[in-house]
Amino acid sequence: TKAGDEAGAGAEEGSIYSHPKLYELAFGARDFDAEVKFLAQLSELHGTGPLNDLLELGAGPAWHSTACVNVIEDSIAVAVDNSPAMLARAQERIDELGLTESIAVVNGDITELDAAGIFRAAGMNTYSGGFDVACILSGTAAHLLDADAAIGCLRGAAAALSPGGIVVLELEHPYDIFDGTLMNAEGDAWDREAEGVKVLVEWGREGDYFDVARHVVDRTIAFNVVDPATGAPVAGWGPPVETTVQCRVYTAPEVDALARLAGLTVAAVYGDMNVDTPLDDEQAHNMICVLKKA
Repeated sequence: TKAGDEAGAGAEEGSIYSHPKLYELAFGARDFDAEVKFLAQLSELHGTGPLNDLLELGAGPAWHSTACVNVIEDSIAVAVDNSPAMLARAQERIDELGLTESIAVVNGDITELDAAGIFRAAGMNTYSGGFDVACILSGTAAHLLDADAAIGCLRGAAAALSPGGIVVLELEHPYDIFDGTLMNAEGDAWDREAEGVKVLVEWGREGDYFDVARHVVDRTIAFNVVDPATGAPVAGWGPPVETTVQCRVYTAPEVDALARLAGLTVAAVYGDMNVDTPLDDEQAHNMICVLKKA
């Protein structure tokens, strides 16, 4: 799912990425149709025009690929991941939705993308060459822990784009670096009810280590599925999952420099998946960077 040993193929059983249905339960409340419409709007504003084909990197369950094909008529998508469990789940979802003619699932490391292989997987015998949009969403880019990984990912994405195409990155808002929050980690927690159960999610924990020189936090992540009424463990979901995942926090100037090294330029930066939310808005929750291929 992500670059790095803790999230790639062969990740230990305790990894959150080796439990796709639990991952879906924890993070599946997002409005993926609306997010794809936002990507389509960015393509119109900054890219090639209408969004006809999407490359989803670090795709996990392929949420954005399936939403793209459902929302945008005659579109295609390719979902790239390197977690065996996530690849299997993505293909399962695509099969269940009857979208096998429009979406390809590709096993690949997002830091070493094979653009030609991706084109072949997408049935590019009828393809004009290059994607309109490549997206790296849902925190995936945070697992690009150093410049080499980030540049490798962006160069691969750029190679797969049509001229004028865009890469869209969803990153943590950098404000936490500047106000010192990451130096005194407190973490976050929430719960979500779905499928007759409740999942308790811990995203970061007090005392999680932040490497100020590398801008990398060792983030504790835990999932626990319980009965909504009693709080007792629910059979069939397995024991609680807890792991530590390294996450890089990028600033906007860093993204600009990395994009330039990858042959891209920054076309826009937003504070959420809304073109009316600037990065410095008090309601900004994330940093959305739009990178354009010449």
